[in-house]
Amino acid sequence: MASNPQGTPYGAWLLLASSIIAWILAVVATFNEGNGIAYTPGTYLVLFSTTLLVIGALLLSFVRGMGRGLSGLLVFLILLDLLGTALAAYLLEANGLLIMMGVGLVAWLIHLVADPASGKHHRTTQRKEAATS
Repeated sequence: MASNPQGTPYGAWLLLASSIIAWILAVVATFNEGNGIAYTPGTYLVLFSTTLLVIGALLLSFVRGMGRGLSGLLVFLILLDLLGTALAAYLLEANGLLIMMGVGLVAWLIHLVADPASGKHHRTTQRKEAATS
């Protein structure tokens, strides 16, 4: 398995990419009159929630040095956003958006398990590599 020496948050990047794609799909669902759900309160709610998801993913991807509590709160709120948006996409029968929420959930899990939350994970990896050398 390849190591992650620079501490690149692969899960956060995947979450950002999936949330941007989901936002584009939400815009199309909201304003495309041919889909049957355009201009409904549900599509506006999904558009708002995917906008919040993009903002959260941007913070997760680019803001370093965030406190542990704030980072944990952000990760939890992103999970709630993913699940809520997935439910709304299911109810609106917006399958593409539902798939992107699934990809986002996988990215969230990758971030939770594999991404370095702080320098602690990175230091532990360095110690393990130094011990095996």
